[in-house]
Amino acid sequence: MKMRYVNWICRAIWAGFLAWILFAWLCRPVVALHYSAKATASIGFYFESDENRTKRGLAPGESVWLPTAMNPPSDMLVMLSFPFDSKDVLHVKEPFSRIDVYIGPGARIEWTETRHGFFSRFTNPSFHAKWKR
Repeated sequence: MKMRYVNWICRAIWAGFLAWILFAWLCRPVVALHYSAKATASIGFYFESDENRTKRGLAPGESVWLPTAMNPPSDMLVMLSFPFDSKDVLHVKEPFSRIDVYIGPGARIEWTETRHGFFSRFTNPSFHAKWKR
């Protein structure tokens, strides 16, 4: 009988540990890039944050979500650039929950929206669907 309780407690601890790992992995702050559907050519971008560096491309009308550090240091740095297509660079040095970056034709950053609410990292802004047309 005692062994059953020990087994149950071990499983509960293990499930709690796995739930915490999933939370830390899935709930990180996000930088969302939205490339205009009006663009005619693909672009390349370079994204650097405290924990990773990414080089990738975007096709017209494509959106990409890039996670950042869950608990960034006080001197955090997030940088987005388009080295071959534009001279636009985005530097972020303040904590955020989600940043939406809208990129127009010619790899020009048209505007950004920074949101700080925890649940905002899971939702698109209301005007995103209108902009994408």
